[in-house]
Amino acid sequence: MSDFAVKFENVYKEYRLGAIGGGTLRDDLQSLVARIKGKEDPNLKIGETGGKRKDRFLALNDVSFEIEKGTAVGIIGHNGAGKSTLLKLLSRVTAPTKGNIYVNGRIASMLEVGTGFHPELSGRENVYLNGAILGMTRQEISCKFDEIVTFAELEQFIDTPVKRYSSGMYVKLAFAVSAHLDSEILVMDEVLAVGDMKFQQKCLGKMGDAADKEGRTVLYVSHNMNTIRQICNRCVVLDHGSVAFDGGVEEGIGVYMNQGAGSTAVFHDFT
Repeated sequence: MSDFAVKFENVYKEYRLGAIGGGTLRDDLQSLVARIKGKEDPNLKIGETGGKRKDRFLALNDVSFEIEKGTAVGIIGHNGAGKSTLLKLLSRVTAPTKGNIYVNGRIASMLEVGTGFHPELSGRENVYLNGAILGMTRQEISCKFDEIVTFAELEQFIDTPVKRYSSGMYVKLAFAVSAHLDSEILVMDEVLAVGDMKFQQKCLGKMGDAADKEGRTVLYVSHNMNTIRQICNRCVVLDHGSVAFDGGVEEGIGVYMNQGAGSTAVFHDFT
């Protein structure tokens, strides 16, 4: 058995469209009572049918792949391809409908600006909170604290409640926490676009070092192919919830650029 960090095994994620209504509680209760009594939904527009509320959407459709430890993998695909859903499953934000996900190591994830931060706590308190979530002791976090604050360039504001931070300050601290605390797997979802160009390059350098020098596994979602080329040594391309390609970076980018051109072939390249 290979020494894997992450393994997806026939994973499906299904959403029921309309299972939770977008209207008021009163409207939802009216619709529920009508369905129970077998009557027409009083909240449907003229011409709509009740079946529309039972539509199902496969965000991920039979996804299988394995990532070895120390690999930097770019997850790419068009909007709605399932990239963020995949990372949310990996980070246990939500659970798969079917299939198995195996994780060998602790995960530090950054799925959107401010994820994992308590707005009323200071930057300092949030650093310790995130470390505790990862299972680190206070002493272990303290050993990394100065390095985190210096990397984030927030020495002056580290004791300020993070609700007062700009989106750029959020990104700086969140990335510094994710990258420096003791986790074997680093998960990033296009959050670096919020930071300034200089900080983006510093983050990309840190992610590259995490895989090349520290032996950590990196999963990185981005629409910026230059950053994928810069830090990744493998590419997984998603298309409508399925794996369209798994292999080399340049080949993967080529498949991604050709998506929507009429080809639905599945490519695998492990050479």
